[in-house]
Parts: sequence; structure tokens; C-alpha cells
Amino acid sequence: MSMPTIPEENFRPSKNEVVIDLLKSIAMEETAISHLLNAEAEKIQAFAGKDLDFPSCPSNEFILKFNGQTTKLIDIIVMKEWLLLRKMESAIEYYHIEGHDEGCDCEE
Repeated sequence: MSMPTIPEENFRPSKNEVVIDLLKSIAMEETAISHLLNAEAEKIQAFAGKDLDFPSCPSNEFILKFNGQTTKLIDIIVMKEWLLLRKMESAIEYYHIEGHDEGCDCEE
């Protein structure tokens, strides 16, 4: 099997720009996750009631089902957080291993 060919492009981002873009994408995903968690917290508050009196009078079976759905969402978010952590570690490792771009005027 042959290697893929990368077409010539007029603009190739620098290594610093690539790392910054990766970190920005992580930040945007973290923002999305925070919105999901906030929505789930509001859903739980509505379900349990302001005074924890369960205003919808759910059955025990429904409470267990609700807890299971919440647990699944939390599990998915934990997995996503782990992937984002690995993505961040890889970006930082790439930045340090490869060194700086030619013409970089930093003191490192």
C-alpha cells in the first residue's frame, strides 16, 4: 500500500499555531462539556425538586432509571475528559520534543 500524498498548500501553519489550535479546540470542548453538565444538574434539580420532595412523585423504578441515565452521561463525560487530557498531553509533548520553529525569538 502506498503512502498518501499531501497536496501543496500556500499556507502551512507553524508548529506554535498548530499547538495553539489544538489547545483552543480542547478549551471549546471543555466549554461544551460544562454546558452539558449544567443542563444535567438543572434536570436533576427539577426531578428532585427544590426541597428534595420529588414533585412529580416518581416510582422507585423511575428513580432508578433516571439515576442510570445520569450515570451513563457522567461515564461518557469522564471518558471524554480523559481523551481531552491525552490530547493536551500530546500537544504539549509535541511542542517540547520538536523544539521551536526556525526564526523563533524566544529565550528557550
